Amino acid sequence: MLKGQVRSRILLILMFCCLAGLLIFNIVTLQAVKKVGASAKETAAAVGNLDYTLQNMGEDLSDARNVLGLKINSYGSDLTKEAPEAPADDYAYYYSALDQLMSEFSESMLRKGCSYFMESKECLDLYRQYNLTPVQKGRDILLSSGGKLFYRLSILPYTTGGKVQFDTESFDRVSTARISTERELASFIQANNIRIQAHYAALEPVAKKMDQYSRNQQLLSYLSEHKLYIKKRDAENTQTGYDIRRTDGSLLCSMMLDLVEGNITLGSTRCKDTDELWDNLLKLHTMFDIRTVSEKKTESKLDELSAMVKDPAFMAFLETKGFTIAQEPKESDESYDFEITDRGGFKIGTLSLEKDTGEVYLFDSDNVVVSSVKKN
Repeated sequence: MLKGQVRSRILLILMFCCLAGLLIFNIVTLQAVKKVGASAKETAAAVGNLDYTLQNMGEDLSDARNVLGLKINSYGSDLTKEAPEAPADDYAYYYSALDQLMSEFSESMLRKGCSYFMESKECLDLYRQYNLTPVQKGRDILLSSGGKLFYRLSILPYTTGGKVQFDTESFDRVSTARISTERELASFIQANNIRIQAHYAALEPVAKKMDQYSRNQQLLSYLSEHKLYIKKRDAENTQTGYDIRRTDGSLLCSMMLDLVEGNITLGSTRCKDTDELWDNLLKLHTMFDIRTVSEKKTESKLDELSAMVKDPAFMAFLETKGFTIAQEPKESDESYDFEITDRGGFKIGTLSLEKDTGEVYLFDSDNVVVSSVKKN
């Protein structure tokens, strides 16, 4: 019995030790698992942040390539996703063929649409009814009456349901519509024609008065006195008027009538009515620099020479040679002349500024050109 008890106790101790060891092992293992789990979470979070960062970088790179006009590549986050079987460049022939088809169709529709609104009996009858004249300019058709623009038809670069469409607007852009048939155009014209005619009728007295001014003898004499002339401007869609130019052809200013707003202007000055316009026309020389380019050059050169002949250093230079130069020029029809004399008052030459060209010449005592004086 004693041996059996000893053996049992030994077995119990061994079992207890095993259980204790197993418990300790489980505890240690559980802590390790928790650490691994925490590390995995941190790793997953880091990977997530990295993926987010890469996505943002990819979007920024795509934006940059788009601005530069470069091809934009796509990078998916699914690494198992298979690449496309064929790159986009393999479709180039299809793109080219389709582009040719669409271009030819668009050109065909352009010709068809313009031909219809320029030449069809229905449209020509409509234009005669409202005294309108059609003129094609590129992709636009302009409808005018009495030389004044009434409507503009602009063909769209695409079709809807195989129909050619035009964006149509009145000359003052008060009214717009999208049309594709003669009936739609007729409806648009009917809705706007009376208003446009009334608008132009209200401006007609102003336009006539400006025309009278352009032929008024008092104004023509005044312009001639100041070496100016007046000329009618080429016809425009939204303005009419006259240019006032210098004798060298350079523009001084324009008197204009804005056909949309009805404003009268002389250069950048707005006139409240034709009476104020007339008053301003007779004082152009006080409102604008009426000098020609050559006159400006001549006056600038005259100022330069006048300053030079009074310069102490220049006067001292002549004095050492025994000569003097006139402090003021003699003016003739052709030039400004600074006489150069010796100490006895004998004229040895002339420094002459030509009015027409602004060029400076040096003449001897016999009025023979010695040289042309030009700055390097």
